[in-house]
Amino acid sequence: MFAGFIRSVSPENDRDFQRAPNGTALVDILRLLRRVSSVADEASARNEAIADILRAVCEYCNWPVGHAYVRNGDQLSSAGIWSVSASISASDIADFRAQSEQTVFALGQGLIGSVAANGDAVCIPDVTQKDGFLRASSAARNGLRGCFALPVKLAGRTEGVIEFFSPDVAQLDDEMLELLGFVGGQVARILEREQVLKSREQLASDFESQIQGTVGMLGAAVSQMRSALDILSDSSDQTRVCSQGIDQAAERALSRIENVAQQMETLKDQLVLVGADAADTVRTTHEIGRQARDMRDTFVSLKERAADAEKMLSSISAIAAQTKMLGLNASIEAARVGEAGKGFAIVAKEVKALAGQSASATDEISRWMSAMLDAIAKAGGDIDQIAVAMDDLEARSETTASQTEQQAGICISVASDASVAVGEARSVGDSVVEITNAIKHTDTVSSELGDAARNLETQGAELSARVEGFVGKILAL
Repeated sequence: MFAGFIRSVSPENDRDFQRAPNGTALVDILRLLRRVSSVADEASARNEAIADILRAVCEYCNWPVGHAYVRNGDQLSSAGIWSVSASISASDIADFRAQSEQTVFALGQGLIGSVAANGDAVCIPDVTQKDGFLRASSAARNGLRGCFALPVKLAGRTEGVIEFFSPDVAQLDDEMLELLGFVGGQVARILEREQVLKSREQLASDFESQIQGTVGMLGAAVSQMRSALDILSDSSDQTRVCSQGIDQAAERALSRIENVAQQMETLKDQLVLVGADAADTVRTTHEIGRQARDMRDTFVSLKERAADAEKMLSSISAIAAQTKMLGLNASIEAARVGEAGKGFAIVAKEVKALAGQSASATDEISRWMSAMLDAIAKAGGDIDQIAVAMDDLEARSETTASQTEQQAGICISVASDASVAVGEARSVGDSVVEITNAIKHTDTVSSELGDAARNLETQGAELSARVEGFVGKILAL
């Protein structure tokens, strides 16, 4: 808000103004209006322009003091803008000036708050006698009495108040009110221009900040893209090395798996032959075991018959002993008979000799039979051991045949798995080829992204330069 001090316009002065025959008063008014309008048109700095307008009004009205208040929210405080005539020293109004700059007015409070709230100009003949004038004591000490306060409106809202003070009592008519209303409008133009300039500067600043922020984000994104491309390049190199290692390892593994598969096929064929031989061995062992058991049974029968023969030899030996005894008795009887018994004695002698031979033969046969029985018994025991061994060999042969069959089955399964592994290893090789192709495609994409990142960086720099030039032109308008 702005406040200004205006000189007292007495009725006599007012009549002189209206009755001026040569139009001097009208010329002065036109000169004031032209000066105020010129200041408002050419204003570049708010404080200096308002100070010039205050000075022009003070010179026209011949009032020594002018002052401006500005609005901030719902309060008005001194803008620090003064117009003080050279006829008044700084010490003469020091108290009033200090209190004016320290006092903050709320809307509706005091003279300044009332003008701001109502939006109407106010003329106070003597502020030292005015109730509610907050600075009455300092005004009285500094010899200030008459006062005029004018609102400065912008878009229907009071943005400031200008006030003028005089050591004389003030009076103001409608013509002066209308005239000073125009002055308030010109001050409002200065405020409006300042707001427009600030708005334009703020808009340009915001636009530049947003664009520069976007450019900065673009640059950061480009940097991140470059970092990502570097990482991607390193990853591609590592992937390429790994792919080559996997390819070589897959080739070696494929070669080894194929070798294992071939060897397992050979082992499978050999185990099949071993299994067939083991089956034949089982059948042969079973047959030999059966024959050994039959021989054992035969030897048991033979041993039984040898025992019977031994009994018969015992009987023959007993008969031979009896025959020998009979021959001996016959010889004794023949000798007793004498000559008549000679023929019988010869027969008895022969019978006795035959009995001796029979006994000798029987003894010899008995010895042979004993030796034969021992041999049969030994052969029977050996055959029993052979039969037991053959039974064990048969069981082992069956176990071997079963294990060989299982091993053949395992070899067949392993050979099948090896064949599957060969197929999978070849599939791995195909995948490695696809990975290699993907790496080549990634390298191509990375190169294109790198070119795009460089283009974005160049365009970002060009955009930043163009924005700076655009903002400079906006601010220069």
